[in-house]
Amino acid sequence: MDIEGEGVMPSVITERDAALTELRNQGLTVRLHSGQNDTWHIADGGLYSFYVASGDELVELRSANKLNIRGIKELG
Repeated sequence: MDIEGEGVMPSVITERDAALTELRNQGLTVRLHSGQNDTWHIADGGLYSFYVASGDELVELRSANKLNIRGIKELG
């Protein structure tokens, strides 16, 4: 299928979406915590081991090359 021939613009991946994808690629479970507040529930496999971070915080961690479970834990 020729996307340009169809007149369809290719998808643009936002920085937040790239950060979420990177976390999932690290084996973490990521799901929306609050759409209204743009917060994300991030779990590393344990039953009670999870963290909540905003989309902006995830983008900042990615920019600082600290987007991993340790970086998220440091957010407090």
